[in-house]
Amino acid sequence: MMTTIATTQTPARTSELLNRELARPGSELARIDLNGGRFERLHTFGVPRLSRPLLLGAGEIRALGEDLMVLVGLLTTAHLRLFDGDPRRLATELGIPEVQARLMCRPRTRPAPPFGRIDAYHDGESLKVLEVNASSDAGGAHWVSEIPEALQEFPHFREFAGTHGLRHTDTVGMLADALREVAAPVTSGHDPVVAVLEGPGGLAEYGDAWRPLTEALRLRGLDCHLGEITEVTFRDGRVLLGDVPVDVVFRVFSLDQVTADAENTEKTERLLAAHEDGRVALWITPQAGDNKRFLAHLSDPRLRGHLSDEERRVVDRRLPWTRALPDTAALDGDRELAEQLRDERERLILKPDTGFGGQGIVRGWETDDDAWWRALRAAAAGGAVVQRRVVPRAERLYDPATGRTADWEACWGMFYLPSGYAGGGGRLIPVGAPSDIPLDQRRVAGLFLCPDDATGAPAATVAGGATR
Repeated sequence: MMTTIATTQTPARTSELLNRELARPGSELARIDLNGGRFERLHTFGVPRLSRPLLLGAGEIRALGEDLMVLVGLLTTAHLRLFDGDPRRLATELGIPEVQARLMCRPRTRPAPPFGRIDAYHDGESLKVLEVNASSDAGGAHWVSEIPEALQEFPHFREFAGTHGLRHTDTVGMLADALREVAAPVTSGHDPVVAVLEGPGGLAEYGDAWRPLTEALRLRGLDCHLGEITEVTFRDGRVLLGDVPVDVVFRVFSLDQVTADAENTEKTERLLAAHEDGRVALWITPQAGDNKRFLAHLSDPRLRGHLSDEERRVVDRRLPWTRALPDTAALDGDRELAEQLRDERERLILKPDTGFGGQGIVRGWETDDDAWWRALRAAAAGGAVVQRRVVPRAERLYDPATGRTADWEACWGMFYLPSGYAGGGGRLIPVGAPSDIPLDQRRVAGLFLCPDDATGAPAATVAGGATR
């Protein structure tokens, strides 16, 4: 059995030691390759895996987890504070179409548990939240679990991790436990049958994102099936995927997908009714947090007056300045806002309300004044937010694939569950690289946590999340 030795090293110092060991001639750690055929389960959408982890302190992650629960709580109560408790007024404010608003605003007897992923940059002082993906279709859970698990298969990495007290959080394992808990009223305690559901035709486009997650949940003991909402039927009070009765519907379809036609809108309404009646557990019910404009409310001056002192401190600590764009006519007529957006172009980034993977994003520092204004007006017509730029700190990392140490920018994807922080990882590009850098020049990396104290003893839990 390996014994963890005492250490007073910071995450940065431990990362430097790992770099040195990787660069040492003959190092066994440098032989680790997560991109070969041995690890086909690590599907990362054409982006190579970094064969070493990113490191953060357990104390920093614990603090992030506490702040995340405050932010998520604000996201779910903004309509109570700003719109007299009326979710339909919030939906109108967000520009959500009527048919989607009707599904979001159904009366709820079973509140949705908090689940999602934040995207964050570390600015050298703390992790700053760029987006909150408050939905069960937040991607990446499988690889933030499986990459650290794969590293642990190598004895020399296990030795390094044990020596320095490094631990990782099993996101999919925590998710499997959360699904068991939410299904308990339906299953009377036995393990649930889970259906991971895409929208009509969704598997052709997004199936590669959900097959690895489905398999990872199976490896953690769940009877898990992948399908589309078009395959769902209702019989004898049960919800079925094909001929298989299911206890939990893991929703990975968006409302855009299912409200394009009346048949699938009706089927979604029947799913919601089955959830409300306790005949199936729906993970997660549709909510306005799927919309990026919702995050802008957290730094909106209108909401600030409704926050407690501690809530304001959390918002100031974690969120960069973010504003929702008015429609094009209002933007043209608001001289003060227009001047601010023009004057601060090089410090601002434009994001459409919906979308993923950087779709539609315009970086003010990469464009000129005229192109920036045209992009703002075009985005305002469809709904968008403008956010103050967060400059990420450089992560100094040795890449065994290239044999070089270089500086990388990390976009941290951090998951949360009802218990708090639930693991994460990083999407990396070289410092100074353009936003359209090819996939094969990017990296994804797993995350390990360094111990808090000088004894080197790893924390048994981190903000409620089990660690290994």
